[in-house]
Amino acid sequence: MRSIVTSAQALALPLCALAALPGCSPSEEEGEAIATAQQVAEGQAAASPSSAPAPDGFAATAWRALAADGARYTTYLDQDGTYRDLRNGDPWQTGEWTYADGEDGKRLCLRPDADTGIERCWEPDRMRGDMMRLEGETGTLIELESVEYVLPSAQPSDASDDPA
Repeated sequence: MRSIVTSAQALALPLCALAALPGCSPSEEEGEAIATAQQVAEGQAAASPSSAPAPDGFAATAWRALAADGARYTTYLDQDGTYRDLRNGDPWQTGEWTYADGEDGKRLCLRPDADTGIERCWEPDRMRGDMMRLEGETGTLIELESVEYVLPSAQPSDASDDPA
């Protein structure tokens, strides 16, 4: 049985998300919290016939995920190939992202700037409203919410981390 996670840290997250959502290296404690955050039942995560395909591109998009501990992670995928992660509105991590078609299909990959960071890649699934499910290389599933993209220079510290 695959575990379903709704944390941008699992993007490892963001993306550390996009999360996110979602490229980052969570601490062991954070990783355990993510792994036990089965907040989305398997039946709820299955794509419905009315769901839309994943976006063709991710530049200038933003994604939010909620961790088991209630932390909100928002990942901004900038047009220049960099990403910015916020945790509860505070800067958390930065790095580079790519979205390319490979042997296993289209993959969204995040590589953190930190020397200790490990690149993580995710295969986007279909959209259900503003929600998108992604599957990691190890079978981990996460669900991200599309949120308003804010340019780096215009971003207040808590831009899209306010509850909707």
